[in-house]
Amino acid sequence: MFSKRKSVIAFCVCLALAQACRHKSEPPELTVTHEVSPQPPRVGPLTITLKVADSFGKPATGVRVKLEGNMSHPGMTPVFANAKETGPGRYSATTELSMAGDWYFVVHMILPDGRTVEREFENKGVGL
Repeated sequence: MFSKRKSVIAFCVCLALAQACRHKSEPPELTVTHEVSPQPPRVGPLTITLKVADSFGKPATGVRVKLEGNMSHPGMTPVFANAKETGPGRYSATTELSMAGDWYFVVHMILPDGRTVEREFENKGVGL
């Protein structure tokens, strides 16, 4: 009987793990391209336009996008901006760059089904 109980417990654990794995699927492969304006970038307002598409090139719509800008050296306060969808798969945000130098941005995305995806890009050489 003890062996039967172990088998039942093992079965339940396996079933629970299989269920958990089914809900934690990998995010889809997304392509994110970016444009910044003005060019060349300088201290002050910076508009970032993103194009988000799936692996087949289809625009990814309904994505919640937040940008996080950081200087390449430690100790600087990051800047944040929420992007708005301006067209199918196109997202735009304006942020304020406070200092000249090299910046990088983390694109935080929440897909319509709740999964999260992050991408990064650099914005080097921000001038005065």
